[in-house]
Amino acid sequence: MVETSVTEETASPEIQSSGDVILRLEGISKQFPGTLALDNVDFDVRSGEVHVLFGENGAGKSTLIQIVAGVYRQSSGSINLNGDNITLSSVKRARELGVSAVFQEFSLVPELSVEENLFLGSELTRGPILDKVSLRRQARETLDRLGFPLKANSIVLYLSRAEQQMVEIAKAFRTKPSIMIFDEPTASLTERETERLFQLIEQLKSDGIGIIYITHRMNEIKQIGDRITVLRDGRLIDTIPVEEASDTKLVELMTGRVIDQIFPEIKLQAGEELLKIEN
Repeated sequence: MVETSVTEETASPEIQSSGDVILRLEGISKQFPGTLALDNVDFDVRSGEVHVLFGENGAGKSTLIQIVAGVYRQSSGSINLNGDNITLSSVKRARELGVSAVFQEFSLVPELSVEENLFLGSELTRGPILDKVSLRRQARETLDRLGFPLKANSIVLYLSRAEQQMVEIAKAFRTKPSIMIFDEPTASLTERETERLFQLIEQLKSDGIGIIYITHRMNEIKQIGDRITVLRDGRLIDTIPVEEASDTKLVELMTGRVIDQIFPEIKLQAGEELLKIEN
């Protein structure tokens, strides 16, 4: 059977939105030894939107968000944040500039408390002494702002996976980001916990925060997404508004094949009778 490819396109013309573009990536490529992980990718995020990154494993999604988060440096291309061309040389630098990420693998220290994890690396001090009163107060303010029912002095080791994710989100939110990245955040959450996360994301959107969201779940895309960018083999395939994103279209963009070639109809012809039972 001859495989029919879906036409590979550049990104669609800019889609009208009430939010201004706060993050713009142009011509981003990333070369690892023996592998071109990203090839001339353009991508942008607007204030108050959820921009979903979609694609198969190995499409380049994780590499792209790790460049935005300061984990990797791009091999070529430019990054513009709030009108300024920037260099994201580290995770710390990215957070200083207003980009925070919540990855699948948390960056928490299990033996420390919630409040200690929130301020890890940027501890509040009075001279050489740790200011525990201010630390706890600000930690409590952050948790209350997000609506997280956590005790600031709880040890992270004894929290559930969902509660640990709350700490990770609070840690990212504490730096007052303009961009937040969520990498498969519902992978280990219950339905109720997922609903709470989506409510939080709506709150972040209303605050004007731009969100980059990775998921493989179609229902999540349609529930919280505003735009979707599809990557395949490290290349940008298309960027479309969620209203145009049927399951069929997303699968075809993701795989590069029309749906009939992915799930072809198999016609079976009945053979001669092998067994007959009567009465």
